[in-house]
Amino acid sequence: MSEKYLIGVDGSEQSRVALAWGLARATERGAAVELLHVADDSFLSESVAFLSEAQEASEQMLQGETEYARSLGFEGRISGTAVVGHPIAEVEEASRHADLLVLGAHGGSRFAGSFFGTRAVKAAATAHCPVAVVPKHEPGTGVVVGVDGSEASQRAIAFAAEEASLRGAPLIAVYAWMPPLTPGLEYLWSEELVESQRAAAEEAIAIGVAGLAERYPDLEIRREIVQSPPVAALVQAAEHAELLVVGSRGRGGISRLLLGSVSHGVLQALPCPVIVTRA
Repeated sequence: MSEKYLIGVDGSEQSRVALAWGLARATERGAAVELLHVADDSFLSESVAFLSEAQEASEQMLQGETEYARSLGFEGRISGTAVVGHPIAEVEEASRHADLLVLGAHGGSRFAGSFFGTRAVKAAATAHCPVAVVPKHEPGTGVVVGVDGSEASQRAIAFAAEEASLRGAPLIAVYAWMPPLTPGLEYLWSEELVESQRAAAEEAIAIGVAGLAERYPDLEIRREIVQSPPVAALVQAAEHAELLVVGSRGRGGISRLLLGSVSHGVLQALPCPVIVTRA
């Protein structure tokens, strides 16, 4: 069974950047595409007439974006859903039946159907599938993945390795560490402390990438150990990359709303397209 990509649309330039990215990926992977437009009902009257008009406007927006998708040359399977409701709730429900959710990125929109900017962070926290947030960017090289030894990181590495292999790009595994001391007191760091931190980092990366060489014989794996806060390290490493992959620790229930400081931080910076993997 082929994959299905759910792509949020609202007619904005940022949305169309993500749409083009998602369609290109779907073409490469033979995936089906579903476009989703949500007319936010938060500020709408609850009268039947207003809601009916909002639904009609949502359907018109969806039709226009479907035609735009075809104008880009996409020849694969494409469907669409236009709804009136709470954007995050509607996206979460729709993501139950998708293999990847693709969203544009900007700080806000005049369109009632927009669920981007900070809402993209919320969507990434609540979605039931991996989420790609795509900014306007120059094509780069390499797939960067954050490594920290956690189960979430292990899932991100597996996802990133497959991405890098399919793209014929190097996998750049980044482990960022900071000694557990107050900044400015670096002179108190002992050589033993620094060496133990580096050893732990090297072990975490070694465990994280174990088995990848056998599974992907042609995959180039680069290991980077950086003495820096994780978000800063990943953003810098991905500045000229084609993709950054990070893991989410959400495991269901209320904990799914806690995206994690690293995932949240890179989604705010967006040095390149970012995919947040799910449990």
